[in-house]
Amino acid sequence: MTTLVLLLLVPLAVWRIYSRLKVILGRTKSELWRHYATLAVMAVMLLAVAVQIFGNWIAMAALLAGALVGAFLGKISMKRSRLENRPDGFFYTQDRKLGLLIIMLFISRLIYRLFEAYLHMHNGVPLDPDFLGNPISAWLFGLLGGFYAMYAWLLVQWRKTQKPVPRPVDIFDIK
Repeated sequence: MTTLVLLLLVPLAVWRIYSRLKVILGRTKSELWRHYATLAVMAVMLLAVAVQIFGNWIAMAALLAGALVGAFLGKISMKRSRLENRPDGFFYTQDRKLGLLIIMLFISRLIYRLFEAYLHMHNGVPLDPDFLGNPISAWLFGLLGGFYAMYAWLLVQWRKTQKPVPRPVDIFDIK
């Protein structure tokens, strides 16, 4: 009975994650510190995964391939993004399709791992401890890290080329 409940709850959880991500990937205020933080977190994540799987050359190649594909998709996503330089600040709207696809692929792998752990727990079989050593997991970590690292880097480059638009003078603003 609990397996049936789990199978019914997974699509609900996926739908909820998807609907929340659609809101998050909407129009966003561009702040340089956030772009640098995203770049740093993704670079550290890729480095940590690379250190963890060092010696497993198939997983390492998958991580590198995922990072390269992710970086390529990050460039495509940046070209499809709407960038705004307005008097009230800098804004960007990321291409939802690519962002949602990459995040949902990553989350689906995590959900698969949780489901796998659940099945192993009930069967009494030990779970494979090398989750990152699996080439699919390594590829998806690389894809996510490469995508958002490249996207953040391109946002930083865009912001450095833009001059702020001056605010209009409000004659009724008394100071």
